[in-house]
Amino acid sequence: MKFGFTLTILSTCLFANSHASNFNCSAPPNLGLFDIHSCCRMPEIDLGEAPVKCNAYINTLQMQIVNNNVNGISRNNNTNKSDENNKTEEEKTHQQNTPPHVDYPAFAHICYPECIYRETISMTENEFNMENIKKFLSKNINKRDKDIVPQIVQSFETCLNNINNAMRAAGIETFEKLPVGCSPFASLLYGCVNAETFLHCPKKMWNDDYYCNVAKKFEEQCNPLPHVILPIS
Repeated sequence: MKFGFTLTILSTCLFANSHASNFNCSAPPNLGLFDIHSCCRMPEIDLGEAPVKCNAYINTLQMQIVNNNVNGISRNNNTNKSDENNKTEEEKTHQQNTPPHVDYPAFAHICYPECIYRETISMTENEFNMENIKKFLSKNINKRDKDIVPQIVQSFETCLNNINNAMRAAGIETFEKLPVGCSPFASLLYGCVNAETFLHCPKKMWNDDYYCNVAKKFEEQCNPLPHVILPIS
């Protein structure tokens, strides 16, 4: 399975446009004026069965919430008891056999990256393995996109070092896992790596467009490493 590597753009870029080289960091470029994903052509990566497995994993976590196993959420919290009493036995049976609608869980953006890293052996025993990351990228990135491999590797190294240093400075040995079982660390690294790769996109893969250049300058000035907000307060 071929999977387009999607750039995660931080929420700090979702507001008004600026034409100056020095930015008011509370007024980022307007993403409605251009497609930020067209700025740095992200490589095509063969993730194999990882996306399928991780989507199934997220669905499993979703059903845990539905079944009251996480966060004490009840499937009948919003059900009117009088309505229940007025239902026929057939309607009650249908409801019992039909899973209630649950929006795509908010924790998916945290648990999904960790799953992908584990499935691609980039993460083993809760630690990121740079040798495995290098091997995976070299083997699975499309040949035409190989120019970006060294930068992605550098982004991983830079972000791992920066996040770990920030954690040590805050006296944090490890982030607590969410009730659903995954840690926010992988998601933080994912966001940092994407932003760092965007900032240092190879010239061959960069769209030298006015708005793209404005977005890059804004990111450089207003969104420094680790490019994500660490839960350390």
